[in-house]
Amino acid sequence: MGTKQKTIFEYLRSVDCCRVCCLRFLKATKEAFIDIEAALVKLNLVDPATEEENGERKSKRVKENVCIACLGLFDSLDSLADEVKQSEAFQRYSKCEAGFFTSISLPLVLHLRQLSLWYDVVERFPDNFDKQTLPDIAVKDALKMVLIPRLERALDKPFSVDGVMVTVPYTYDNEQKELQALERISPGIFAGRKAHKHTRKEFLTRNAFEKHFTPDVIDVNLFRAHYSVPPVSSENVRLVRGEISATGPTIFVAGRYNKWSRTLSQTPWIIEGKRLMEGSVQETLEAAIAPHFGVPEGQLIFSSSGREDVDVRCLGEGRPFVLEIPNALTDQLPEQNAVAMEQAVETSGTVSIRDLQLVKRTDLVHIRGNESEKRKFYRALCVTTEPVNEEMIRRLRVDETIELQQVTPLRVLHRRPLLKRSRHVYRLQAWACRDNPNAMVIELETQAGTYIKEFVHGDFGRTKPSIRDMIGVEVDIHALDVMAIDLDWPQRLRR
Repeated sequence: MGTKQKTIFEYLRSVDCCRVCCLRFLKATKEAFIDIEAALVKLNLVDPATEEENGERKSKRVKENVCIACLGLFDSLDSLADEVKQSEAFQRYSKCEAGFFTSISLPLVLHLRQLSLWYDVVERFPDNFDKQTLPDIAVKDALKMVLIPRLERALDKPFSVDGVMVTVPYTYDNEQKELQALERISPGIFAGRKAHKHTRKEFLTRNAFEKHFTPDVIDVNLFRAHYSVPPVSSENVRLVRGEISATGPTIFVAGRYNKWSRTLSQTPWIIEGKRLMEGSVQETLEAAIAPHFGVPEGQLIFSSSGREDVDVRCLGEGRPFVLEIPNALTDQLPEQNAVAMEQAVETSGTVSIRDLQLVKRTDLVHIRGNESEKRKFYRALCVTTEPVNEEMIRRLRVDETIELQQVTPLRVLHRRPLLKRSRHVYRLQAWACRDNPNAMVIELETQAGTYIKEFVHGDFGRTKPSIRDMIGVEVDIHALDVMAIDLDWPQRLRR
């Protein structure tokens, strides 16, 4: 940086702007914020000969006033990194091998002070700053550039958005008093906010500040009339750091389940606060899996590739599912633990699981993707009001696609919108039962979302065509099984 930049730096220091904030206003590179003192020397902003005395940096020994721009935010970040490491909140997630990321809450007043200091430097150094563009690096961005490398060293973990979230809140006691100047600068903005002015968050949001308090919007003379330019501070006026907290990562566990029972719902069946089934597939899985991750069972989120009715079994290789586990105490699932979970579910006698494994959030597209493109395979035992004959069986052996029109079934109309849906049956086969003249077994491959029971009995004409239409005899389902789901996910393990 040239002589002009050094002049700006020295001026900012003279009005009690800390070294980090000086670099913000001089638009330093990201690397400069990793080692502030070395960067200042490299940029020729300070003289290394005067910076060190007896091997110790002079700047570390000189007591400075609180920075007028950041209110002391950058004063003790080294100790903050150590405090995070030693905090009980972070230690709780010691079994998480993933990294960390930060959530920093800063007072809105820092934006106001940034704007005030900008008005000051743009007037004093008009050739160096665009009058319509704030020149500095945002304080939160600078904070992350300074803090994250320190946290990586202290925690010995990488920065990762999939890791433990470290939350550090900051407050400022005089914030409300300073922000009230904004009402006098731009009173029209607050016309509808008077009732909420005692709550800082409601008084003015960060987005509203960035929209309404920019150089090209507000009157600089009004600003100067109601707020100090440059801003001022004193040793007793600084940010206050709140309690450090941490939140574990969200983990996704996938697998396949089989349901052997015809009296078990997939998810808790509760209507108007009354439980209609003792348990469910979801709760059986949660009881075996949640303890490993240190999360209460009721906090897990269950998703699957479709669902079967209470009285329908799910056979074959099973139905793919995912459990979303927020705030997990560990992000690891050793194979022996996964096997133990599978064995624990097996003891229920009603559900089995396999291929239990960790997956990424992006993999959820397999579960939540276009359901209508998936295919499902079923086997049903049907009963007829008349004896099954060869002609009926012949009519039900269809290799070409059958297009159905299904109006929302009466049995689900209380929870589904009234719609007519087009669905496809890709293959249909039937066999007569030797031991019962009024029974037959059908197998069918269908588009996901097809109502199988209604395809069989017609639902009073709401599904057309139906097996009843095809054979000309009243027919109903006695038992239905899901045999396979056309989804090659998650990865097959432990065969």
